[in-house]
Amino acid sequence: MDSGIKLLTASTAVRWFGWGLGETFIPVFLLLFSGTSFFVTGLLASVYYVVFFLFIPFAGTFADNYKAKYLILFGLFIFVFIGLGYFFAGVSQMIIFLIIARGLTGIADSLDQTGREAYFIRHSSKKKESEVFGYLDKIAIFWWVIAVLIGLFLINYVEIHWLLLAIVPTSLISFFMMLGLKEKAIKKKKMGNPYSKMFREIRGFNKNLRKLSVMVFFFGGMSATIYYFVPAVTYSRGGSLVGSAVLILVFFIPSLFGEAIGKFADKLRYKGYYICLCSLVLVLLILAFSSNYYFLLFSMFFVGITYELSKLTNVGFMARNSDFKEIGEIDSALNGVKAMGSIFGPILFGLLLSLYTPMSSYLIVIVIVLFMFVFVYRNRK
Repeated sequence: MDSGIKLLTASTAVRWFGWGLGETFIPVFLLLFSGTSFFVTGLLASVYYVVFFLFIPFAGTFADNYKAKYLILFGLFIFVFIGLGYFFAGVSQMIIFLIIARGLTGIADSLDQTGREAYFIRHSSKKKESEVFGYLDKIAIFWWVIAVLIGLFLINYVEIHWLLLAIVPTSLISFFMMLGLKEKAIKKKKMGNPYSKMFREIRGFNKNLRKLSVMVFFFGGMSATIYYFVPAVTYSRGGSLVGSAVLILVFFIPSLFGEAIGKFADKLRYKGYYICLCSLVLVLLILAFSSNYYFLLFSMFFVGITYELSKLTNVGFMARNSDFKEIGEIDSALNGVKAMGSIFGPILFGLLLSLYTPMSSYLIVIVIVLFMFVFVYRNRK
């Protein structure tokens, strides 16, 4: 495996360790700032995705014209201010700091994610993209899990915003690690309006990439919805802060096996989507009809497997159906599509929870998943 991929993975693991100390408490953190309104919680969750969507076209354009290293370094620099934003939000109880932190996270993630994916794709075999991305998940998520476990212990002694402040030093360490990343020069292209380029890129997608964009939109919305609302609903029903955070921990545990899931995704290819959708139906049925905490843990673990498999299947599908020279723009366009799904998912589900019971809301989502299954099956060729 390329030495640069290993260095980038190690740098990512350091940053994710800092995030892991407090990240699992963010859904409840948002709920507390929203006055326990699910709709407002959905809006606060979507701030990140709105800014991510607005900035991702720039990230894609930069990725195709500059070294991926520069995008990653700029993103890491912004992460320092994100940690400070969450901290000041907790200390002052002013929602403006929370909104700023959420927005800056959208910018930083767009740069970091696009730069990292562009570097990985440029330095790995087309036959093993999913496996390489799975390697990243395995290493980075392992250290994230360790940090989460430490955070679950520390939350008994400090408030959430103190844990989120750890984003600052770990981002700085990751920044200095990335200074040593070596990368070949990138041949620059003519830079136009990034937004028009993104929509032009999407309009110019071949048949397979159009299918992929629908699936990316759908799974983006589903993953964001489950990530934010299962812990928030559990907490609102009288669950503990630690219990809600553990649900998110369980959600990400399957990422520890990302490399193996990546190999599985490379073998299954398109058939992987059938498994993902059937799994979602099962999970949503459990969420609709049971509030038992152990069933919730199982559901979050199972949906974590679904999320990891769908993500790695999407990456492999994109790489197999894209022009290598335009991979940055295609990747950023698809990330923009995913962000759109992640914007609408939490807002619409938050609205459903405000109008109906959790059971009715989950059943409505099951109907949407079944429609998606029909779409995937009809477009299997």
